[in-house]
Amino acid sequence: MNSMTGYGRAEVSRKEYRLCIELSSVNGRYLECIFRMPRTLIGLEAKIRELIGKNISRGKVTVVVNLEESPVVAAEALIDFRVAGGYYNQLLKLKKKLNLPGRIEIGHVVAYPDLLAGNNERLSEIKIWPDLENLITRAVNDLYKMRVAEGRNLKRDINQRLKHAAGLVRSIEKQSPKNVIAYRQRLIKRIHEWSNGLELDPGRVAEEVTIYADRSDLTEECIRLRSHLDMFGATMKSGGETGKRLNFILQEMGREANTISSKALSGTTSTRAIELKEEIEKLREQIQNIE
Repeated sequence: MNSMTGYGRAEVSRKEYRLCIELSSVNGRYLECIFRMPRTLIGLEAKIRELIGKNISRGKVTVVVNLEESPVVAAEALIDFRVAGGYYNQLLKLKKKLNLPGRIEIGHVVAYPDLLAGNNERLSEIKIWPDLENLITRAVNDLYKMRVAEGRNLKRDINQRLKHAAGLVRSIEKQSPKNVIAYRQRLIKRIHEWSNGLELDPGRVAEEVTIYADRSDLTEECIRLRSHLDMFGATMKSGGETGKRLNFILQEMGREANTISSKALSGTTSTRAIELKEEIEKLREQIQNIE
C-alpha cells in the first residue's frame, strides 16, 4: 500500500550544462503530470510522462526541469555567425538594390533576435534526452521509495483505527438489547402519564415492545459492519492499487453507521454510533492519500 505523497530529485553536471530534475506528488484521482521546464524541452513531455507512469499510477505529479548552460557555452552561443553572415549579405544586397547611402554597421545586424538561436541548437532535445531520461528514472525511484515509506506510516495509523472501529461495533452489538429495555421503560412511563394512572394492558405493552425490538435490532448492521471491516483489512493486505476499493468499502460502512445512529435509543448506543462515524470519517481522510 503506497501513499500518493512523495518527492524525488536528481541532477547531473556536464561540461556544457547542469541539469536538475525535481518530482513532487500529491493526491490525485488519476495520474496527472504538471510540467515546469524550458521551452526547448517541451517536446519531451510525452516521453517523461511515460517514464513516470511505469512506477506511478495515481497522483498529481509536478515535474520541474532546470537546465543551466555553463558560462563557456553561453558565451560561445551568444551569436550564430551563420545567421549573422546571412543577414549581413542580405543588407548588402538591399543597400545595392535601393542605392542606399552609408555603411552597414554591427548595430544593424545584431538587432535581429534570432541571432541567439545558437543557444537552443547546442542544448537541443536530442542532446539533452539521454541525461534527462536517466535523471527522470532516478527521481521517480526516489519518489516511489518515499511513497512506499509514507504508505507504511499510513497503514499503521489505519490499522489502529480499524481496531478501534471494531471495538465500537462490538460495544454497540452488546448494548443493543438495552435499547429495547430503555424503550419499554420509556413506553410504560409515557402510558402512565397519558392514562392518569389507569391499569396497563401488559399484553399490549409487550406487543409494542416486540414491534420496536424488531425495528431497532442492530444485529444485521453490526454483522455487515464486521464484514466490511474484514474486507477492508484484506484489501489493505492485497497490495496494488487499493485506494478506490477502500473508499467504496468506507461508503458502505458509513451507511450502516448512519442506520445504527437512527435506531439508537439508549445514550450509550448513540454515543458509540457517533464515535464510529467519526472513526470512519478519519479513515476516509487517510485513504484519500492511498494510491
